[in-house]
Amino acid sequence: MAQALRGSGPDGDVVVVGRRGGVAERLVTESGIHLETLDISGVDVSNPRSVARALVQLPSATIAARSLLRSMQPDVVVGAGGYVCVPVVMAAWARGIPVVLMEQNAYPGRATRMLARRAYAVAASFAQTQRSLRGARVVVTGNPVRQEVIAKRGAPLHEWCQRVLVTGGSQGARRLNQAMLGCARELLETHDELCITHQCGALDAATVQATAAALPAPIADRYRVAPFFDDLSEEIAASDLVIMRAGGSSLAECAVLGRPMILVPYPHAAGHQAYNAVPYVRGGAGLLVDDEACTPERMGREVDAMIRDRVRWSAMAGASATMGTPDAATRVVELITEAAAQAPRRRAA
Repeated sequence: MAQALRGSGPDGDVVVVGRRGGVAERLVTESGIHLETLDISGVDVSNPRSVARALVQLPSATIAARSLLRSMQPDVVVGAGGYVCVPVVMAAWARGIPVVLMEQNAYPGRATRMLARRAYAVAASFAQTQRSLRGARVVVTGNPVRQEVIAKRGAPLHEWCQRVLVTGGSQGARRLNQAMLGCARELLETHDELCITHQCGALDAATVQATAAALPAPIADRYRVAPFFDDLSEEIAASDLVIMRAGGSSLAECAVLGRPMILVPYPHAAGHQAYNAVPYVRGGAGLLVDDEACTPERMGREVDAMIRDRVRWSAMAGASATMGTPDAATRVVELITEAAAQAPRRRAA
């Protein structure tokens, strides 16, 4: 979104506010976008220490956010969900600055639910989100995806399912890793044109890479493993089937690129990924496998069936393409611009 906002007009300045020590410090600065950080931690409501720590940090983080807003004099503040946006949004309200929230999950996170009613609007990725935010203005925009993804739209599929991508996100997913390790050899031996690309995350990298290296020479070259791919959209565009969790951004990217999916929602965090998966499964773009059912046997059966049933696989790809929202970033920019027009005149610091 920061890239889309910078590209929407020559006079707009964009500053991203993230957690000190968080992943944003590298990703944002590498993209050339100005980053400011706050000293605030995540909240695990099941852990009293985590809650206490957040309550202690919130006042000082809000004071720091107020100082930041005084120096920046922004026309609008955009909260992308999560605990980091809370002090910034609270500081914006104190200064009368309009707030737009973005919610990428079907069931909104705790921060969005807490802040939504006072926001100018909530840009939602899913129509279902409206049901959880009664009293707030919810605009269904779709989930913005990076320009690098948009540029790969139209990348062709093979005639049948030949290339499978497995990813648990940048951190990996042990359940997916174990399931794929248990069925990869049989799949590769059964289907001599099948290639598997596996982003396994850093924690399981040694185990997954060792298993891949131990495969017989004729099939080892068709199983490519890495802890992390710098441009996952490149791997999605090269695939015919994506096996993954059901995070909002990943779903949006696969749909924009028209890739069928086998979805194994993360079972924790209030089960929000299961809500994300439902529209794609009902729409015919994805197949749902519950986390506890994600065994090597089940995953092997599902992938084998997808390879053999070309009609079903092709229909899923077509359904996925219809669910993509390539102009979501433009829609959100329009909403932010609308909110900025309501901003008070800049006040001197």
